[in-house]
Amino acid sequence: QKLPSHSKFFSLFFPATRALSVLSVDMRAMDNKKAHNTSSYKNTSLIVRRNKEFILIIRFDRPFNNQQDNVQIEFMIGNSPDENRGTYITVFIGKEKRDGRWNGRVIGTQGNGVTVGITPGASCIIGRFRTFVTVITDLGKQRTPRNPDTDFYVLFNPWDPADLVYVSRDTDRQEYVLNDVGIIYNGEFNNISSRSWNYGQFEEGVLDACLLVLDAGKVPLLYRGNAIELIRQGSALMNSQDDNGVLVGNWSSDYSIGTAPTAWTGSPEILLKYAKDGGLPVCFAQCWVFAGVLNTFLRCLGIPARVVTNFASAHDNTGNLKTDIILDENGGVSRSRTRDSIWNYHSWNEVYMRRPDLPEKYSGWQVVDSTPQETSDGLYRCGPTSVNAIKDGELSYPFDARFVFAELNSDVIYYQSDKYGNTKIIQVDTTYVGKLLVTKRVNSNAYDDITSTYKYPEGKLHLVQKHLGMDGHTCPIPFPVILQPSSWRVRFVWMIEVLTYRIFYVYTTISISICSQIAPGGTLQYTDTITPQSPGKKVLMACLDCATVRQVTNQLEIFVQ
Repeated sequence: QKLPSHSKFFSLFFPATRALSVLSVDMRAMDNKKAHNTSSYKNTSLIVRRNKEFILIIRFDRPFNNQQDNVQIEFMIGNSPDENRGTYITVFIGKEKRDGRWNGRVIGTQGNGVTVGITPGASCIIGRFRTFVTVITDLGKQRTPRNPDTDFYVLFNPWDPADLVYVSRDTDRQEYVLNDVGIIYNGEFNNISSRSWNYGQFEEGVLDACLLVLDAGKVPLLYRGNAIELIRQGSALMNSQDDNGVLVGNWSSDYSIGTAPTAWTGSPEILLKYAKDGGLPVCFAQCWVFAGVLNTFLRCLGIPARVVTNFASAHDNTGNLKTDIILDENGGVSRSRTRDSIWNYHSWNEVYMRRPDLPEKYSGWQVVDSTPQETSDGLYRCGPTSVNAIKDGELSYPFDARFVFAELNSDVIYYQSDKYGNTKIIQVDTTYVGKLLVTKRVNSNAYDDITSTYKYPEGKLHLVQKHLGMDGHTCPIPFPVILQPSSWRVRFVWMIEVLTYRIFYVYTTISISICSQIAPGGTLQYTDTITPQSPGKKVLMACLDCATVRQVTNQLEIFVQ
């Protein structure tokens, strides 16, 4: 049958649902940072912690249909994101698909907005991630353009039991993660001094500077999710000895081309200068400066850390677990033949973490030291090594346990040399090294004596020697001498003990320019302007430092409304 010539046919296609378009992504930075204990960071971007859900809101051009729409959120880090390396993560929110490391879920919808919960993996890489939302249809993918406002940072999570750096007590987290000021101890074991230190891990630019340290040191992204590896890398990157790290060590008295170690009062100035100069090492540092900056680096990334000072700290240069001091024929230390040394104090760091690579009892506090002393696997670094393993004398576990053990447990052996170069042992001191180890007390400005966490009482040292197979030494022992003429014999060497007293103050004559007359008991005033950046209890630090006068510091607690 023929159709009328005026009849027409129309082919109509009615899509079931119009394709989505993403209008905006709200990272809910303020709410999420409060929930993740990151509100203190002076950074407008979102900062979250591993294995804890954060919320974001995606707004589309129409209501989201969970049954028909297929939407994925993509998170990327680094220059060449790769799903197999954990640097490219996809989380599907439209259909039941999961990445296996990061999880996502639809919490709710309201109008054209969808609230999504994202949980980063408990062992994911830490650093700055980029966020993209991709709508998938039969015609292909539509991805949102690059938007720095949706970038966010992922940090370690000491609040979560699944994270290696988990700390169970909140008071410890407040001290070792969130406290941005501290005290570093120095001086002598029987005359302890202290200086305040501004860790400043939350100050503007410090987080980016810490990540720059990792980038400048070419630390593979794959290592940045492993707390053990990141801590070990950070130990090397704080010094400039072999990798152009943050700080240049200087133990001379010439600081003319930089800043004297005693002039620093905190870490932010150092880290920000390092970042501003494009990764150029900052001059100068000694042990407490290395420890202070490393402490900032660790706390900033979410790793519980503290600074520890060991009084009478040995440097075992030869690796024999002994401190060998060779005296010349005149009784002075032979600088050309003595390689080991003893510092009146040395500061390092401890980090709190689980060590799945060690027996369970060796988790907890771990020593990490960034002062360049000896190389470890080709770089100037030390640790992390278990404090409990050091105490037990179990020195075969990684990393650098033998060196740390010698710093606080080595015997000091004195050798007398003659003009022919022959030596003999004349004295062994088994108690001088590692006199006292201290750290700042939790929620207090006093110090804690933590010597017992590192070593047994001297009377039980044989337990450690048994582990080490250490050999004993004998030497001539001074005996009582009755100073009578009849008791002296020709060509007989007598040994006597002479009691001396330590002198702490040395007077010297200096020339000064009188800028103003100060009456006896008077004061010198200096006026400056400071603008507080946040409310709460703060510590104001002052430091007077010049070539003649060092270590003149003080502090004042203030409350900012």
